[in-house]
Amino acid sequence: MHHTFLHTTALVLVMAGAVLANPIQQLNPIQLPPGFQYPNGIAHAGDGTLYVGSITRGQILRITPEGEVETFFPGTDEIFAATSLRLDQQRGILWGASPDFLGIGSANGQVTRRPHRIFAIDTRTAKVLQVIPMPDKAFGNDIALDTSGGIYVTDSLQPRIYYLAPGATRLEVWAENEQFRSRSHQIGLGGIARSANGVLIVSLFSDGKLLSVTPQVQGNPLIEVIPLPRSLENPDGMQFAPDGSLLITEGAIASGNGRLLRIRNILDTGTPRAIETLVTGLASPVNLTISGKTIWVTESRIRHRLLPGKAATAPDSFFVRRFTGNHE
Repeated sequence: MHHTFLHTTALVLVMAGAVLANPIQQLNPIQLPPGFQYPNGIAHAGDGTLYVGSITRGQILRITPEGEVETFFPGTDEIFAATSLRLDQQRGILWGASPDFLGIGSANGQVTRRPHRIFAIDTRTAKVLQVIPMPDKAFGNDIALDTSGGIYVTDSLQPRIYYLAPGATRLEVWAENEQFRSRSHQIGLGGIARSANGVLIVSLFSDGKLLSVTPQVQGNPLIEVIPLPRSLENPDGMQFAPDGSLLITEGAIASGNGRLLRIRNILDTGTPRAIETLVTGLASPVNLTISGKTIWVTESRIRHRLLPGKAATAPDSFFVRRFTGNHE
């Protein structure tokens, strides 16, 4: 089923409360189809086509550069969420993470969670190529691609980063370290981004930290806490911009003031990195993707499901936010 939405729809309503810093400018948001809730995973193709997944559904939308929205993948019993989407355009593969974040409630109030998994879909045919269970009851959260076709996956429960080598059918532990564990005993590793020189940046979602993970020729990777002038409020999805700066979302569960941040020179050593707040007032931003000067951010609007006593009726509409700035 195809849906075409004017990007100007509800612009004033949607952008109300958002504050942007120069030189970031807002573009018209993309309204998602009725019934599609809690967007999260997002990836783009070279021609500007977007893929958008959901926290609570396996359906994946495809949005053309002209704004036409269609269902690219309907979801299956095995693929019931898409919290992370990353496109390997060279090989025509859309990778995604499918964790059961909220679980399935029952009449007696018990919550059960289906085993988490990652998946690969052929972008030409929408055929499922692989569904790979996360080992050891891991919570596969976010994904980063390398240039050879392998993928890195963060584990939000155990202090691990997994790796799936090109052509492999099983995830292997790539790095395990207590620095990846949440000191608050909540959500550990969240977002992950790979720089051009192979260094990984990961976030500790509940603890508000960023860490660099540098591969070594021999032995385990070098893991270092990145000095920041303040703790981040639920750092989540992140990507490197063409200019080498890191863009990152702050989900802001407690305050509700979601932000889009930029950290320049993230791979430098020494003094705390400056944090630039590009956008404030976002409603639970969770992931993003970048192409040239354009930034797309999925605004999940799921905070009401995460706080005690806040589980009210879901919002009646959901959006992908769009911004433009100098990132090349």
